[in-house]
Amino acid sequence: MSAEKEKDKHEEHAAAPKKKGKGMLIGIIAAVVIAVGAGGFFFLKGKSGAKAEGGHSTEEAASQGGGQEASNKNSGSIFNLEPFIVNLLDNSGTRYLKLTINLELTSNTSSEELTAQTPQIRDSLIILLSSKGYSDIGTVEGKYQMRDEIVARVNQFLHKGKVKTAYFTEFVIQ
Repeated sequence: MSAEKEKDKHEEHAAAPKKKGKGMLIGIIAAVVIAVGAGGFFFLKGKSGAKAEGGHSTEEAASQGGGQEASNKNSGSIFNLEPFIVNLLDNSGTRYLKLTINLELTSNTSSEELTAQTPQIRDSLIILLSSKGYSDIGTVEGKYQMRDEIVARVNQFLHKGKVKTAYFTEFVIQ
């Protein structure tokens, strides 16, 4: 029986380091997760601080008809549309798309023309975006196709100038 007791004691001692190893591994993983979270927080906080210093507030943009213009030295100006939040057309449940679009204008396009047409443009884009399903826009090709459709829709409302391209500055599907 003493051989059996020694075997049990040996098994207990062998099992104890494994438990300590698992606890140590969990502790390391927790520390890494906390470090990454803190780094992400400070990174995003720094970006939003820089935006607040140099950018315009959402209220200012809304008072300008839902968009604002920014200068771009290499080409025409950039017109920023307010973010869109729409339900996606999906059978798998309720999915939402939050999309912020910046429009690059040709040099002869005035932001005043876009500002005057903003309600019609937003209405048309909301109809377009809400007609899309996740399978339509979940791929890179789908995003490029949707970008082309957005440019075509906006250009329907412009008479003097045109939009060159659309930039997605925020694209979140939930």
